[in-house]
Amino acid sequence: MKKIKLGEVGVDSGQLLICDPCYIDGEWKREYFSDVRQYKHKVTGDILQYKIDFRNYVEVIDKYGQTMNQLNRTGDWEEVKPPPAKENFSYNACCRASHEGPNQLNYEMGHAGIGVAFSSGYGDGVYNVYGYENGDGRIVKVEIIMK
Repeated sequence: MKKIKLGEVGVDSGQLLICDPCYIDGEWKREYFSDVRQYKHKVTGDILQYKIDFRNYVEVIDKYGQTMNQLNRTGDWEEVKPPPAKENFSYNACCRASHEGPNQLNYEMGHAGIGVAFSSGYGDGVYNVYGYENGDGRIVKVEIIMK
């Protein structure tokens, strides 16, 4: 196989999406990322939510006299799984898939194949994309170098 540089891909959200562009107009839904991060106390059932009960993880939460980072280290709190994306093929669905898995995105009817979203290895940046051609000159493999 012959390795050729296809180009570069810019990342500003810490993730990438692989999909056939023919589905973007017909299947893509406008659902913005919903960053819901909740933590539940294992004994009391108290729930703390990011951006509601604390603005960042190093802010002291008055009721507990500790930061969320400190509370998490006690082992007394567990992260509550966020609600699923409402749409199967949206920015919110991509964020959920790339950060929480599984990485598969589904068509509106529910079956797999609309795309795959995943976290970029080292976050934001510009990454080289390579293709591998077989003897007939067809691309049979794609590689993204994320470092």
